[in-house]
Amino acid sequence: VSKLAIQEANVSVMYKCIASNKVGRDERLIYFYVTTIPDGFEIESQPSEEPMEGQDLQLSCNADNYTYENLQWYRLNLSKLHDEEGNPLVLDCKNVHHYATKMQGELRFQPDSNDATLLLTIPNISLGEEGDYVCEVQNRKTREKHCHKKYISVQALEIPRLKQNLTDIWVNVSDSIEMRCKVDGNHIPDISWYKDEKLVEEVSGIDLADFNQRLSIQRVREEDAGLYLCSVCNAKGCVNSSASVSVEGSDDRTNVEIVILIGTGVIAVFFWILLILIFCNIKRPAHADIKTGYLSIIMDPGEVPLEEQCEYLPYDSSKWEFPRDRLRLGKVLGHGAFGKVVEASAFGINKSNSCETVAVKMLKEGATASEHKALMSELKILIHIGNHLNVVNLLGACTKPNGPLMVIVEFCKYGNLSNYLRTKREGFSPYRVVRADRRSRSGTSDSAIFNRLLMHKSQTAQPIQEGDNLLSNNFLVLCSWTVDDLWQSPLTMEDLICYSFQVARGMEFLASRKCIHRDLAARNILLSENNVVKICDFGLARDIYKDPDYVRKGSARLPLKWMAPESIFDKVYTTQSDVWSFGVLLWEIFSLGASPYPGVQINEEFCQRLKDGTRMRAPEYATAEIYRIMLSCWHGDPKERPTFSDLVEILGNLLQENVQQEGKDYIPLN
Repeated sequence: VSKLAIQEANVSVMYKCIASNKVGRDERLIYFYVTTIPDGFEIESQPSEEPMEGQDLQLSCNADNYTYENLQWYRLNLSKLHDEEGNPLVLDCKNVHHYATKMQGELRFQPDSNDATLLLTIPNISLGEEGDYVCEVQNRKTREKHCHKKYISVQALEIPRLKQNLTDIWVNVSDSIEMRCKVDGNHIPDISWYKDEKLVEEVSGIDLADFNQRLSIQRVREEDAGLYLCSVCNAKGCVNSSASVSVEGSDDRTNVEIVILIGTGVIAVFFWILLILIFCNIKRPAHADIKTGYLSIIMDPGEVPLEEQCEYLPYDSSKWEFPRDRLRLGKVLGHGAFGKVVEASAFGINKSNSCETVAVKMLKEGATASEHKALMSELKILIHIGNHLNVVNLLGACTKPNGPLMVIVEFCKYGNLSNYLRTKREGFSPYRVVRADRRSRSGTSDSAIFNRLLMHKSQTAQPIQEGDNLLSNNFLVLCSWTVDDLWQSPLTMEDLICYSFQVARGMEFLASRKCIHRDLAARNILLSENNVVKICDFGLARDIYKDPDYVRKGSARLPLKWMAPESIFDKVYTTQSDVWSFGVLLWEIFSLGASPYPGVQINEEFCQRLKDGTRMRAPEYATAEIYRIMLSCWHGDPKERPTFSDLVEILGNLLQENVQQEGKDYIPLN
């Protein structure tokens, strides 16, 4: 014997059972029907089998359409259900039409099942329509007829009866009252309340509940006094009950309340004035207090991030203010929902008579006060940070009220690193042909230069000017060709390591200035002359609503691919979360500008997998050592990640090994 067990069947199908042996073979078809109707056939009534006189009644004959057809409603004729001697006859479904009246129903088919329903609607049912109702169906296979019967008992509608009449009420001002108009019986008629012959409606302080059987008045007033009437009606008639409500002590209570309200108001106004005075004193500290707060940002290692204390940072207009009439705006370099970056010519920006190309950050027309404050905060942060070769440095600002707020920074002619790397993919070469002028340009060997470079990078990060002899001469010899060759010369492994080293240097400097970047990525690294990269933050000048790198999480759009798990889940941003982003930036550099996590959908599942330890594979051009650096930056524990000083040391050593290879100007890719 072979058995087939079906768990939680939900589909009607046909099964074939096949049996065979040496003698022969036989098979049988088994039809398996699934229905939501018990036994495949039933009758339902709405609202009940005992409707109230005057209600609408709906009878439903439900049948499985696989098994039954020809659904028909009948109403039994009581006079024909008895023989000549008055004895009741047995209901025979085969001949039900002989002693019943056919009723017209509406046939419907359920869209999500194979069930058929024949609806019989009896509107405004009367006592004379009480009786047995029969639904007849026919078996599709055997052609046998089946029927179900349901007796409908119509309840006679009577004039409403009140369980208890209303009684007169005496109440004090500001007290609460409740009046009940309880009706006898299961059917609730229409109930209305009247005060002095005017209909009572629900407003503030007056509530009607329990099908209007209960009237509540909160904080009674003098005008609430009067004659209240409860009127209960149905089709048979109405019954009423009334009572008077008297409000006592209205004048005395009203005067006391007025005195209390006035006194409370005076006290509240006094405390508001006191709080405003205290708040104003806190918000406008003396000049000495501002200076102390500013110094604490630099000296206190446990303070909150710099951008959260921007309002305490000073702005020295005598040092940074630049006349708008000496600034000529040009083409737009980038724009977002609120701000934009414009190329401009500045005359005398460096205390000389020369004209210099600069970049200007400014707000769009119609910017709000909060956006103006954000750009002003960015200006103050740039002033506080100071200059460094690998950071986009502040040159000046236009803050006077006779024109738009403008922040003037260095112009980087080659654009952002992400786009530059993508344009150089076809010309990428793992090594560079040695040129004689490269070794003789500075008059110093590469090894000697790098010894000085390593000595410098081992020191504490300090602001570095563009004219610094070490970095502007020796460092650039190692990391660059001449400016004219930058677009034409191939991109090499040495360039990629050099870009990584420079960004680490810039971030080491920012960390020393207590500045957290929060959006470190190749799109925020700019390439300047002499192959120098500079860290920037476009902020308001990037349209995060259109940039695919910014993914919606809740109500915000965030660069999730570059964010550390603690930033995604706990909104914690530290220098070590910037280190995580630096690891993703390394992946961008050594993939030549590819988008991180290629082919992965950025959603909640991605964030959880990141938290559970999933990491990217090594990019195409990364060496094993470079990939180890990436993985160390992506450690789940922020404390276990390297610092930017560590990264400067590691990448500096890699760059030195590349330079000091005798007779070799490449790094093996394997």
